[in-house]
Amino acid sequence: MYVESTNRQSSMLKNIFKDIGHVTVIYLEYLGKLAILSFKSIFAIRKFHIFIDQIVDGFIYVGRNSLLLIMVTSAFMGLVLGVQLSSQIGPLTPHWVEGGVILRLVLLEMGPIITGLILAGRVSSGIASEIGEMKVTEQIDALRTVAIDPIEYLVMPRLLAGMFAVPMLIVFGDVVSIFFGFFSSNIYMGMTWNEFVKGMRQAFVPTDIFTSIIKGYIFGIAIILFGCFFGLQAKHGAKGVGKATTHAVIWSSIVIIILDYIISASLSFLW
Repeated sequence: MYVESTNRQSSMLKNIFKDIGHVTVIYLEYLGKLAILSFKSIFAIRKFHIFIDQIVDGFIYVGRNSLLLIMVTSAFMGLVLGVQLSSQIGPLTPHWVEGGVILRLVLLEMGPIITGLILAGRVSSGIASEIGEMKVTEQIDALRTVAIDPIEYLVMPRLLAGMFAVPMLIVFGDVVSIFFGFFSSNIYMGMTWNEFVKGMRQAFVPTDIFTSIIKGYIFGIAIILFGCFFGLQAKHGAKGVGKATTHAVIWSSIVIIILDYIISASLSFLW
């Protein structure tokens, strides 16, 4: 009995380590493929003038088609900030303080991270689904047969579009959130516009805007790359496309949160 129990425990431990090793190898392989895709996409930017139409289409898909979603999300985020701050710090501080708090919260954290996560769900999933469908239906192989590099044609234009569209969407979302933050503070605390502007002037630091834009630029790269990467990895028909879409949303969201911390920590030492 003792020998059988020992053998069983040894077998379980062996299987656990085997599974850990298998998962580690898979993720290291994915990491290597993602790095290769990133370098190839950056190198392909030198040919951007050939794919202007694709870049414009990508900008419209990432930017214009996301405006309404970002506006609604940012508006309610601003309303929530106004309500919470009015109830928590309103009775303890002068009214104008809330304007500065809303401004810095939105510019430094809430605006970039919320917009990034929303775009990870909408844009990254859409790209993974589109490219994944092309992969399983062998359209990508067809591109190669006519001497068109899929990375230059599919990935690079979307990457450039995301690098410029996402920061613009974040700035747009920041403005909407700040305005609705004032609107909410005015309703719940009776704050005037002059008080709100005074608070923003007291708290405003020019580098906060650059922090928001830098986060948007890097988030845009991550959102596009993960969508394209998992789309290119899709296989086994519609089921594979569904898995690629799910993985794109999950991993782009996780990476955005990690990058948010890294950028915030790094810039805090510089600024």
